[in-house]
Amino acid sequence: MTSWNNQLFALFLFLTTSVYAQKTTEMYIPIGKSPGISGKSTILGNIFQVNLQEKSILIKGPSGDHSIKTNEKTKIWLDRSQIKQPNLNGTFTDCQKDLRAEVKLVNPTTSIAEWIKIQMKK
Repeated sequence: MTSWNNQLFALFLFLTTSVYAQKTTEMYIPIGKSPGISGKSTILGNIFQVNLQEKSILIKGPSGDHSIKTNEKTKIWLDRSQIKQPNLNGTFTDCQKDLRAEVKLVNPTTSIAEWIKIQMKK
């Protein structure tokens, strides 16, 4: 029984470490390239509208229109891979109309973003 418990613990540790590792490196992964989540549990599209007062954006994409809200915990990253520059932390003011974005929601039942990646143009 002890061997089985050790195997379960090792599996749990591996899975939680993998999730944590992806969270810490997510800002460096280009838009649409996050293994296992891009296009499945994220929203891809172009920023159509920005509301600075409410700190919300409207994304138009293949899956339709999505109204996205941010809060103090929302991380915003600038994907500069197309201009061959390192990615950077951003702020809500970097959300600009017509820029491509990828959004991961806190959970599927809310419209609050856990993170937003914004693709900087060439």
